[in-house]
Amino acid sequence: MSDIQIRKEVKRNLPDTFFLLIFLFILFIFFSFASPNFATYANISSMLNNMVISGIIAIAITPLIVAQGLDISFGASLSLSTVLMARLYEMGWNTAPCLIIGFVFPVLIGLINGVLIEFFNLIPLILTLATSSILIAIGQVMTNGQSILMIVDKLFYFATESFLFIPYPVIIYVAVCIIYWFFLNCTKIGSMIYFIGANPKAAKLSGIKVKRVNIMLYVSMGVVVGIASITMLALSGIGYIYHGDNLTLPVLSGVFLGGMTLDGGKGSIWNTIIGITIISVIFTGLSLMNIQFYFIQVFQGLSLVIIVAFNEIRENRRIAI
Repeated sequence: MSDIQIRKEVKRNLPDTFFLLIFLFILFIFFSFASPNFATYANISSMLNNMVISGIIAIAITPLIVAQGLDISFGASLSLSTVLMARLYEMGWNTAPCLIIGFVFPVLIGLINGVLIEFFNLIPLILTLATSSILIAIGQVMTNGQSILMIVDKLFYFATESFLFIPYPVIIYVAVCIIYWFFLNCTKIGSMIYFIGANPKAAKLSGIKVKRVNIMLYVSMGVVVGIASITMLALSGIGYIYHGDNLTLPVLSGVFLGGMTLDGGKGSIWNTIIGITIISVIFTGLSLMNIQFYFIQVFQGLSLVIIVAFNEIRENRRIAI
């Protein structure tokens, strides 16, 4: 696939972006009328803060899915990372080494996942599911399921203060969005990722080092999970092995709502941003309407099924045309 073909594919995604924006606007108006507190600065600021973790992970997983990869161990990796940081801090370590280890750990997990998948031809879904189970088990042994307190002034400041009325965690989210958009749309490697996702065999025959690129994507996923781990610790003040339990559904729902498919070869950072925002608006709006959390989880699960089914039907129609 040439660069021109790739740009044409991006242009064909513009209508999807338009309809997603219309849907987001309708949801915002609906919840603004349904709850008087929805459109307030305090609520929007809180919603954006809550969206940061799932948002940056959704952005990082987008190019991975474009290249026909998948990693669902991010929640467990994030959780165990927060546990490691809090445990080391409890043992008397200084803050900086704790944060460095908390950042490096998910990167190492991403590297291991990538190497095992690419060099042993393991199925990404199965491997990362196994990785997730192992990490959660290790965390449970370390903590017996209990949270570990880690309140540090600098982390608390980062989590609660803002710059020009924009919370610092949201600034991190915006920075990640811009970096990944530039990486996927304005670099040679970004074009390679689309090429690999569209036809891995052809990409390999054309001279692209497919395994190396895919491993890099798993490592970059680990980098973002490392950032998310530190952010989660700052926002919550605890290391907890169940931090990531409620991340998988929102992340995957947001990504697939943005038009992604596991077939790879296509995807848009902007559509992912809109998709994850829609999921956050729905969650926040339903919460303000006093809908119980368990019912919201049911809604999220059903939404994911409907989104995937809709994308498959739409893709089959495009192929037929």
